[in-house]
Amino acid sequence: MFRYAEVLVDVANRRLDQSYHYSIPEHLCIKSGMRVLIPLQNRKVQGLVVNLLNDLPEGLDSINLKPVLEIAERDSLVPEDLIELSQWLAQTTVCSVAQSLHTVWPLLKGKVEEWIVPLATMEDTDIQALQWLDSEAFRALIVLNRARKKAIPLKTFLKRADVTQGMLEKLLKQGWVKKEVRFLTTREDSSLKQSTAAGQKNETKNLETSRDRTYELTREQSSAVQGVLSSLEAGASQTVLLHGVTGSGKTAVYRELIAQVLAQGGDAILLVPEISLTSQVARYFESQFGEQVIILHSGIRQRDKMKAWADIVSGNKRIVIGARSAVFAPLPNLRLIILDEEHDGAYKQDENPKYHARDVARKRMDQLKGVVLLGSATPSLEAYAAAQSGKIRMLTMTSRIGKSVLPTVEIVDMREELRQGNRSIFSLTLQQKLQERLVRGEQAMLFLNRRGYSTFVICRDCGYVVSCSNCEIALTYHTQGQAMRCHYCDHQELPPHTCPNCKSRYIRFFGQGTQRVEEELQGLLPEVSILRLDFDTTRSAEAHNIILNKFRHQEASILVGTQMMAKGLDFPNVTLVGVIAADQTLNMPDFRARERTFQLLTQVAGRAGRSTKPGEVVIQTYSPHDSAVVRASHHDFEGFFWEEIRYRKERKYPPYTHIIRVLLLHEKEDRVIKGANELGACLQQGMLEPKFGNTDLDILGPAPAVLVRLRNQWRWQISVKGKRQDLLREFLHQGVQRFFRSSASNGIMLNIEVDPLSS
Repeated sequence: MFRYAEVLVDVANRRLDQSYHYSIPEHLCIKSGMRVLIPLQNRKVQGLVVNLLNDLPEGLDSINLKPVLEIAERDSLVPEDLIELSQWLAQTTVCSVAQSLHTVWPLLKGKVEEWIVPLATMEDTDIQALQWLDSEAFRALIVLNRARKKAIPLKTFLKRADVTQGMLEKLLKQGWVKKEVRFLTTREDSSLKQSTAAGQKNETKNLETSRDRTYELTREQSSAVQGVLSSLEAGASQTVLLHGVTGSGKTAVYRELIAQVLAQGGDAILLVPEISLTSQVARYFESQFGEQVIILHSGIRQRDKMKAWADIVSGNKRIVIGARSAVFAPLPNLRLIILDEEHDGAYKQDENPKYHARDVARKRMDQLKGVVLLGSATPSLEAYAAAQSGKIRMLTMTSRIGKSVLPTVEIVDMREELRQGNRSIFSLTLQQKLQERLVRGEQAMLFLNRRGYSTFVICRDCGYVVSCSNCEIALTYHTQGQAMRCHYCDHQELPPHTCPNCKSRYIRFFGQGTQRVEEELQGLLPEVSILRLDFDTTRSAEAHNIILNKFRHQEASILVGTQMMAKGLDFPNVTLVGVIAADQTLNMPDFRARERTFQLLTQVAGRAGRSTKPGEVVIQTYSPHDSAVVRASHHDFEGFFWEEIRYRKERKYPPYTHIIRVLLLHEKEDRVIKGANELGACLQQGMLEPKFGNTDLDILGPAPAVLVRLRNQWRWQISVKGKRQDLLREFLHQGVQRFFRSSASNGIMLNIEVDPLSS
């Protein structure tokens, strides 16, 4: 029996915000996940037990600890494995347990109430006998029986029936009623009955788990399926990387694996990188698995989310398809988590806690002894490096299914276009190929990754990009101060008037948007129907699907879009893909810029020629000899990987080191700059300690963030870099503690991220 409990206290708008330690009286049998009553200052409050200990953390004195008063709900409300997951998440993302718990178990955001429910269906006549034997009990049951939902909140019941707590205990003991915990949102009273949920197996487990398969797998697909099944049969947690070229049929592999998992009594989660993809993917799986499939993501209404959560916990739904947050779905028999397009940055949460769905999936499968399957045509360097070193298993699919072949790719040097007098966004080659498609009645997709804030300086004559001499990262131009700055080390330069490499006058700030591309294209081809797919045109919930359906039904000949166009789209009539400006991703102020460029070029190129018609790709760039562009044009992932991994090793970037970034925010610029300098000094002070000074720790910054001002907040950042993540966390924690003891920290908000995916 444990001696102490760590309890998250239910305070401040009924949100669990702060944890305290309490002693456990001998007569109480407390478990993690229970709600308990504890003393807080001069009142009794409710809290959630998140940890049980025999020894207190350093600095706490058991003599002064107050005891837990009583158990408010005896059955665990939060499954123990998810309590453990929330603690792990708090530690690895450097955030509070309260923040991570709200992410892992979002029902905590609702209000918790006790309800009184009759144990059997009763009519007024059934309880008439009580009228003369026990008038108080009679009155109480009549009130309950006439309630609109044949159930009533405990507080309302006691007040409306005018009964004492003693009478309630009597009714409970005699079996007339029972207590039930329900979760309520602000506007509705969707309920989740936790007392029967933990580990419950619904009768649907005995129903047919899948319909007959009406498709045939290729030899490579079958081999991939068997490879994952062998890992599942081993009975130990494992991560498997499925590296399959675009169009090789990875989704069919996922479908077959899920069918096999369900047939063996297990459950599965399939993650996709964007909410907009969930509906079309779910339809594909519903055709085989029917009502066992459920969609789960952050965009679902609270009422629907709570109903979905109840169906998942009770076992009514066995396949969860969703975006990043669906990784926490509490399936009772979870055996398989699939991350499709695992390389995608959308799997990293950009608000606290800043988790990566891949890491959460691996932790959950470590707990439950299942398999994490990472699928991608362009795996993240971290995942592929882990496969090369034998830390995870790798399966490959090298061919497209059917008669489809990978498209041919042509690189167009936009410097030559300028020399020939073509100042259009579109190269002469792309214009010609667009005309050819229109004559043949085929479709085209034009890709531009619009990120307007990342303006870099490029020479349109020779392709030279002004970069940091310390970090080999493109410098970002800031209109304030009219200077170029490095967002890693804060190196600063004035923008040159002529190119430092070739002395050309054509050195300019670079940045284009999809709207401009659409307008110029309409001017070039006035009779052609064009659709645009970007953030501005997909603000409503259905806009994304409406645009894609129009294009699928060939109501437009050309689709212009951003990176959301590169994911999971399959249009048989698309035979041409044009990349308008590969340089916009290539010269981002980020050490992952070349990796992202290769991934985006390969993925968007993969939209062409996915049926019997051959496909072509045109990549327009001012850097035609950059290896990321050249390797992408040859569909050569392995060659790109070995080049890029050498660069990462030389510069001490992940996966050879870890980075923790601290973002400082304040509404006044001078305050945030002062705070950033003070935090930098506090971290430098830590380097004087032998424990940290004799290591490979590096401090980068302080420097302005890429978005130096956002939502009326000024933003500066400091990063620390080193090989050992545990040492990094300890070093940063001590530096932050020193920082908060200084006056410069007043009003400063810190946002801490481990291994950020962008600068």
